[in-house]
Amino acid sequence: MAGVILLGTEPRVGKTYASILLLQELLRLGQNPAYFKFAATGIASLERSEAAVVQASCRLDQNLNDMIPYYCTASGPVHLAARRAMHFINERAITERFAWSLATHSHIVVEGVGEVVSPLIMERDQVLLQEDLIFKLQLKVILIVRMSAAALNNSVLAVNYLKSISKSPCGIIINAFNEHNYAHLDSLDLIERCTQTPVLATIGKNSELMNLRCNLLYTLALPDDEEALDEAPE
Repeated sequence: MAGVILLGTEPRVGKTYASILLLQELLRLGQNPAYFKFAATGIASLERSEAAVVQASCRLDQNLNDMIPYYCTASGPVHLAARRAMHFINERAITERFAWSLATHSHIVVEGVGEVVSPLIMERDQVLLQEDLIFKLQLKVILIVRMSAAALNNSVLAVNYLKSISKSPCGIIINAFNEHNYAHLDSLDLIERCTQTPVLATIGKNSELMNLRCNLLYTLALPDDEEALDEAPE
């Protein structure tokens, strides 16, 4: 079984969109994947959350409560919304819901909260960062990058930070990518060369499919310290 978290390099990179396409790809490969997100803010109910969109798009057999174990009606970063509402994340509830999904599904696609560095609890007597849960749940990391003039810089900064905490990403997915645009193709090459991290897939604007550049199941099964390959070995 494999758990992977999609982390954005900046706001609005399309993590939910990428999560849906990745889940649909796993379904096409005959797998039984699950969706998960540690927390959501600014929603009145789970029926109005990212989980509901993913559930409807992928026809997943999950309850919304199992997909997002914590949500808050207050908007803003999780640690601030929780502080305003005096309703903090329950780490045990997250790990228990995650363990249940892991036991009943082939893969778990976790949509990251915010960007790469994301505090979930930031109080004087308690601190919980998203990366703490990434390590505790032994999640692989895939970066979601939106193609733009800042894509290379954002990719390098994100990968270097993750390497500094000993959590190198297994790959990158580039959103809003135009395979007929020479500048986009050049940026993809530069991102791979400067980060020493493979681009696993690209997603065109409004595309219903991701363009895989790897053997997905093999890549998700690799240990963190091994590089993704185009094909599984014989």
